[in-house]
Amino acid sequence: MVLIPFDPADVQFDIEDRWKWWDSMRSWFSERGYTLYDYVVNGDNERHYTHWRPTKLCPGPVSFPYPHMGSDNDPVGYSNNYGEGRVVFAQDNEGCHLAIKLVKGGSEELDVLGHLKNEADLRDAKSFPCVLPILDLLPCECHWFAIMPRWGEVTLEPWFPTLYHAVKFIQSLLKGLIFLHSRRIFHRDVGQRNILVNRLTGFKKTSVAYKMHFELEEDGKLLYALFDFDRAIMLDVETYGENPMLPICLVDRGFFVPPYERLLGYPDFDPFKYDVACLGIYFDRIFASYILDAPLLAPLIDGMLTADIHKRFSAAQALSFTENILGTVSQSTLSFKNRQHGQVIIMSMTDGRIYLKISWQHLVYVHGQIASVVYIAYLSMHASSCFKFCRGPRGHVLFQASITTYTHSSVV
Repeated sequence: MVLIPFDPADVQFDIEDRWKWWDSMRSWFSERGYTLYDYVVNGDNERHYTHWRPTKLCPGPVSFPYPHMGSDNDPVGYSNNYGEGRVVFAQDNEGCHLAIKLVKGGSEELDVLGHLKNEADLRDAKSFPCVLPILDLLPCECHWFAIMPRWGEVTLEPWFPTLYHAVKFIQSLLKGLIFLHSRRIFHRDVGQRNILVNRLTGFKKTSVAYKMHFELEEDGKLLYALFDFDRAIMLDVETYGENPMLPICLVDRGFFVPPYERLLGYPDFDPFKYDVACLGIYFDRIFASYILDAPLLAPLIDGMLTADIHKRFSAAQALSFTENILGTVSQSTLSFKNRQHGQVIIMSMTDGRIYLKISWQHLVYVHGQIASVVYIAYLSMHASSCFKFCRGPRGHVLFQASITTYTHSSVV
C-alpha cells in the first residue's frame, strides 16, 4: 500500500481529499508517539466547516521549545482550519502541541530542515537564535515529515506593551536572519505569515488572550521565530560562491509590494539583501506609527529598503543600528503603554524619492538631501501639508508634517 500517493510539492489538489488523507495516516503517527488532532466536519452537504481539534486538554507547565499555554480548558480553543494541506497539528505522549509538515524528498526544503535539525542552539532558550526548531524528521517512503513545536501566530499589527518590547521584537527577527544567513540559508519568503511566537492561547475572549500575551511579554518570556522553509535555498559556497547572486526569476512572487529588485527588472539579485528588504517591508507596515516616539526607526527601515543594494543594510548592520534606537529615546518613552498614532508609510520609489502616507503629526526621515523631491502621497487622497525641516540625530534630514486639507501639493 502506498502511503503518500501524490507529489507533496503539487499545489493543485482538493483540500478535502488532502485532509482525509491526513486522517488516514492517524495510526501511522500513533505508532510513532504522535496523536493527530481530530478531523471534524460541521454542517450539512451544502455548507460545512472543516477543522482540526486536539484530543487532549492543555498540558501542565512545559519547557522550551514548547509554547507557553493558556486556555479555557476547552480543546475547541486550539482548533485550526489551515488550508494549505501540508501541515497538521498533533500532540505527543505528554500532550505537548506539535506541528507536522509533509516535506518532499530530495527538495531544497528538506536540505534546510535537515541542517536546522542539527542546530543545538535552536533548542536552547538562552542562546535561541529566533528560528523555529526542528524536533525530528520522520521518513515515510521517499518523503519526510518534519516535527516542530506548535507556536502561536503573530497578528498583522502586533501590539506591544512598551516601545522597548517593540524594538526587542525587531531585534529578534533580525537575529533570525543573521542566523540563517550565517548558515548560507536564503529564506526567500520573510514576512508576517512566517513569524511565530512561543505562546499558544485557546481563550474564547480575545481580551483574555491579549492579557496573557502582555504579561508574558513584560516578564521577558516571549520569543519570536522565523519559520517555513518551503521556498528556502541552501547557498553552499562550492555551488554559489562566497557572495552569491541569483537570477531574478528566483525571487518570491508573493509580495504585494515587493523589494526593488523585482520592480526594476534586475537580471540578478543579492539573496541575503533581498531577505533584509522583505523584513524591512514588514517593519514599515507595522512600525510606522512608532516613529514619533523613536525617530531612528525611519532610517532603520530606509536602510533595509533602499534601492541602492550596496548601501542596503545586511541583517547584522540593521541589528547594530537598532542599538541606536533605544539610546535616543527617553525612559518614559520606552515604557509607554502602546497607543495608536496616525499612520506613516514609507516607500522609497524607483526614482530615489520617498512617497509617504501621513495622517496626524509625525517626524519622518527623508532619504537624501532636502532638495530631493518629496511627494506627499496616497494619490487618491491628496493632502496639503505644512513642512518644517530640521537636522536629526547623526545628521539625518527630518521633516515634520501636519495634514490640513485635502488638496494635492509637493515640496522641493
